[in-house]
Amino acid sequence: MDIVSFVRFTFNTRYMTRWIYGGLILYIPVANFFSFGFLAKASRLFIIGGIGFPTWQDRYDTWIEGIKLLFIFILYGAIPFFMFSCGFFLTTLTSFTAFFGNIIITLSYAALIICSFFLPFAFATYAEKMDFRKALEFENIIQGIKEVFIEYVAGYIVTLVLLYICKLIIRIPYFIGFILSSVFTYYIFLVATYYFTELYKKTTLSAIVMPEESGAETPET
Repeated sequence: MDIVSFVRFTFNTRYMTRWIYGGLILYIPVANFFSFGFLAKASRLFIIGGIGFPTWQDRYDTWIEGIKLLFIFILYGAIPFFMFSCGFFLTTLTSFTAFFGNIIITLSYAALIICSFFLPFAFATYAEKMDFRKALEFENIIQGIKEVFIEYVAGYIVTLVLLYICKLIIRIPYFIGFILSSVFTYYIFLVATYYFTELYKKTTLSAIVMPEESGAETPET
């Protein structure tokens, strides 16, 4: 896996505008389904060893892909969201319940990090098999993560750190921070999609042979 080559590839003028477009609408509700759908199509292209990015021509299918991914994100975030909701409710009652409510809210953030840990491979599984149920087969996903555990954890931590930096960028005033944060966040999602898709191809989760084993091409500038 050569992340450096991929990063250089993403700045090819032929493809650069495609992910910038997805980044500009990332923070816009409903419209951002296009952004997530584009990532799913990109992951599918990476899995088969394709070069380049999907086009935006078939917008309806891209939007539907994004909606399906939203349901996967919701299911993986159900426990943290439930904990946060319960904690918030407790904080609105009495000072006694508020104490426990704040604890539950704090634990909900930890639960979100734990649950989202499985999302990269759940995402890649759905992208390859286009089967909603496959993305929820936790036992298989956990087994796949175990096979590339060190690289997976490293990629996950780096992604979290970079996303946190993007969260800070949004504080830049005059709407500039909002736009920059949106585009940078989406770019991180794109690079992470490539990274975790390549890891996914190394595991028994994938039915595709790795490019270096099959002789398929990898992205080059």
